[in-house]
Amino acid sequence: MSSSAALEAFLAEPRNVIVAGIRKDGRPHLSPNWFLWDGEHFYVSTTRTRAKYHIFRRDPRAELVIDDATGFRYAQIPATVEISEDQPASVPVIRAIRDKYGRPNPDNEELLAGLAAEGRVLLVFTPTVPPSAWTTTGLD
Repeated sequence: MSSSAALEAFLAEPRNVIVAGIRKDGRPHLSPNWFLWDGEHFYVSTTRTRAKYHIFRRDPRAELVIDDATGFRYAQIPATVEISEDQPASVPVIRAIRDKYGRPNPDNEELLAGLAAEGRVLLVFTPTVPPSAWTTTGLD
């Protein structure tokens, strides 16, 4: 259990979310990613060539962990995921992720061309329980 303000501040920090999905053979697949939390969903940008894209097309169950190993803080969130392949609609989210992590943002035309060239999609994770039920440590 954590305070809402402490949790929101933690999720606004530029750290990785570890995304876990289930491979076809039942083994877990984990990967670190940049993310954006908007108070309702977690957004992760990926490409159609990545394992997680194929995993989540088949099975929408996911587990997320945002970790601060040096501060002994973390949040663990059960979630389901939808894949948004609408690149023009994803531009504001991609911009917000790039801003959060201090990356330059090209103009819309150049950004959209890059998304198309890379085959980028957005993974939209919806927690399956409210934040008060997430497993957290150090966020009191």
